[in-house]
Amino acid sequence: MTSDRATPAGRSVVRLIFMPIMLFLVFDSVALGLNFWISAKLEISAVAINLSGRQRMLSQRMSKSLLMLLIAEDDAQKSSAFDEFAKAVDVFDKTLTGFAQGGATLSGDGKPIYLVATEDHRSLVITAQASQLWVIVHQSLQAVLAQGSNVDHDALRPALDSLLRYNQQILGLMNDLTSALEQNATREVFYLRSLQAILLLLALINFALVCKRLLGQIRQSHNNLQALRNIIDSIETGILIYDSNNVIRSANKAAGKLFSYQDEQLIGRQLQQLIFADGPRVLGMRRDNTSFVAKVNTQTLFEFSGQIGLCTITDVSEQENKEKELTQLAFHDPLTGLPNRLLLLERLQQDLLRAKRDSSLLAVMFVDLDGFKAVNDEYGHDAGDELLQSVGKRFQQCCREVDTVARLGGDEFVFILTALHSAVSPVQVAKNVLKATNQAFLIKGQTVKIGASIGIAMYPEDHNEAELLIKYADDAMYLAKQSGKNRYAFAAQLR
Repeated sequence: MTSDRATPAGRSVVRLIFMPIMLFLVFDSVALGLNFWISAKLEISAVAINLSGRQRMLSQRMSKSLLMLLIAEDDAQKSSAFDEFAKAVDVFDKTLTGFAQGGATLSGDGKPIYLVATEDHRSLVITAQASQLWVIVHQSLQAVLAQGSNVDHDALRPALDSLLRYNQQILGLMNDLTSALEQNATREVFYLRSLQAILLLLALINFALVCKRLLGQIRQSHNNLQALRNIIDSIETGILIYDSNNVIRSANKAAGKLFSYQDEQLIGRQLQQLIFADGPRVLGMRRDNTSFVAKVNTQTLFEFSGQIGLCTITDVSEQENKEKELTQLAFHDPLTGLPNRLLLLERLQQDLLRAKRDSSLLAVMFVDLDGFKAVNDEYGHDAGDELLQSVGKRFQQCCREVDTVARLGGDEFVFILTALHSAVSPVQVAKNVLKATNQAFLIKGQTVKIGASIGIAMYPEDHNEAELLIKYADDAMYLAKQSGKNRYAFAAQLR
């Protein structure tokens, strides 16, 4: 049965499984973040490498445009050459500044782009050298930029000479910068990829540990379940586990034996097919359709998938039979099977309450056998016992089923006649008793005859208490004996 609080073992299992899973997720998340970081670094490096390569082209374009401006024959050619020159100078200057300290420039398709300053030592050295040369060249180009497309040859020639003088150095430095950026990008990617691989390896190792622990827990759970199953099967009480639809999901060996099934054959059956109510009792139905009295205890359990039920079943048929036997011994005469004094008093008290409620009459008849002692002395106690048994059977036939015939002991019997409307009814029963008693009995192969003396006490005329009604009937019985035996007398005759 589950509990609202986790057990220490349960918390331990959670730690063993949950922590490695969390570590795996952390490793995987870091590796994924590194992958995005590597992609971003590659993109930045690729942009820088492309722009450093473009610097070489811009350097050549500046020289070419100055030559075109020098040999231009009309204003249109001069304007076109100047525009190309001015644009090349501007983009080259912004890009070189971006390499040195970061800044905005234009991408290959002419769109604004931010260039991140170089960080590795070699690239910084190369950028610094190129910037020094560019300061010299850029000063010589300012005169051309200031005069525009109509620049004179006196300003154009020094600018062209400066470009041609330093162009090879600038091209070389830009080539070196491109190589440095490529090497730095390769190195960074290698480090990042190595770190990513290490994290991935750690994640895989952690995943393997998780799998190992899970398999260990599964094996442990299987062993625990098997041990629990062995314990349940060793219990002599039948145990059934069923779902919310009363379909049996599990049964132990004792339950299978109890219902005459193999325990696995019980799985899938409806609980109502095996146990059902029969009035105040619960009966169990065996495979051969025989039943037994069952003691059933049910309990509701909870699992992850919902609610289940557990019931324990014990065959108490033998116990019930023993209880019946004990009840029979406690309240019945062992010789005749008739109610004894205890049951007589209990019934008499109940009958008196009923008579009072219904305003009816009740009679108590005290019967003592005449001549019983002679039979007992002549033929022995066995013959006397047999005679008493025969007398008890005849007495039961002399009254109704609602009436009571009890044996107090020896040869004394008491009748309770209920729901009477006059004193005529007990007289008729007394006559029936005398007639039944006077008929001969065949005992031990011998014919014997006896008689009976009967005393009758009436409720409410004589009394309303059970013990006193029996006493008054007993006194009336002695009056009948004194009057000649084999007759009846009323307690009222004693007054």
